[in-house]
Amino acid sequence: MGDNIDAPHEYIFNMPEDATLNNLFEHLAKENYLASVAGKNHSWEATVNDKVIALFRGNIKTPVPSNFLATQISKFAKNGKMNVNFKYNSATT
Repeated sequence: MGDNIDAPHEYIFNMPEDATLNNLFEHLAKENYLASVAGKNHSWEATVNDKVIALFRGNIKTPVPSNFLATQISKFAKNGKMNVNFKYNSATT
């Protein structure tokens, strides 16, 4: 179970107004925000307002390439804040 008992994990930081989703995920990768998981074929979905904005496969800390990653985060912000949730998808066995 690891640290799941105290989830969700909140991480608050500031980004420039013109930052993109790609900039956001680069920052999170540097911070090792997503947990590494034993095994393979699992994934993480990054969501905003229940809409998937990025997919991370396995323990790769950068999202699957997409033109959508060039979107400015300000398009998702409300009152200057953006909430991103990560959903873990376990590997099928």
